[in-house]
Amino acid sequence: MKLYFLLILFTQNNIFITLTTLKGEVILWNSLGSLKIKGLKKLSNSLIKNFIFINLNQLKFQKELKIHVKLKGYNKLKKLFIRFLILFLQEIIFSFIDNSATPMNGCKWKKKRRL
Repeated sequence: MKLYFLLILFTQNNIFITLTTLKGEVILWNSLGSLKIKGLKKLSNSLIKNFIFINLNQLKFQKELKIHVKLKGYNKLKKLFIRFLILFLQEIIFSFIDNSATPMNGCKWKKKRRL
């Protein structure tokens, strides 16, 4: 059984995917901006579907393949991208991990007034 890691980085205006082996060798690296046509929005439903299909179609037909998906970052279409990814690769996805940084600073105490 082959194991791959699919690292997905969501930025405010773009989505990057990197497919690596267990040893860390990069097999595929691409961004959603590479498919953008001038004058169209980069983050749209049809462009996301095409992006997943073009880049990950070859993985779908390999036998004994499992993928660990690691997500990082925030984007307004993150849920939609994940939904399309699950629909497209549902047989070979092994696990999901979301490594998005969440702030842990909490509330600040009010500064004491000095006289």
